[in-house]
Amino acid sequence: MKDWFYKMLASYDYDSFTNFFQSVAPSFKYCITRQLLFVSCTYPGLAWLAAFFPQIPLALGIQTAALVSMLLAFVVELVSGIVASRIRQEQFSSFRLSRFTLKVFIYLVLIAIPYHWSQNYAAKGETVMAVCFDWLQNFLIIHIAQENIVSILENLAVIDGKDKTAWINKIKDKITSLWP
Repeated sequence: MKDWFYKMLASYDYDSFTNFFQSVAPSFKYCITRQLLFVSCTYPGLAWLAAFFPQIPLALGIQTAALVSMLLAFVVELVSGIVASRIRQEQFSSFRLSRFTLKVFIYLVLIAIPYHWSQNYAAKGETVMAVCFDWLQNFLIIHIAQENIVSILENLAVIDGKDKTAWINKIKDKITSLWP
């Protein structure tokens, strides 16, 4: 049976089982399987959580996919922050975790409040106020996403052995070069 399998692989120009396996799962060749598995497991888990608690996207006024993406960004920020703090040889503390949790809570409240105010004004037929608060919610979502990206980039710079501001300064230089 084993010989048959190797002959079959050879007929498809695979010279070894390893070569075949790396063709099926190239992440092994690049040593990124663990990271890809983490993402593959995390996203459906977050989607399940969002579907299990359908009132959460409703309370925030965003779609489930946006909530899952936001939660994924929070998880990446938290995990990359933990890795970066280990590299800086800082001890993990519940204080820093509670600071992160407070920050996430504030972000979620900032997203929810303008949505509910917008809905309130829309229900009363006050379109201008509803549009203003809708705009405010969109602005806050975009800004919070950007702040998360900045925090993740700071952590990734530390993980890469660079100064915390390395990636941010590159982006800042690129942005400022667009305006004279």
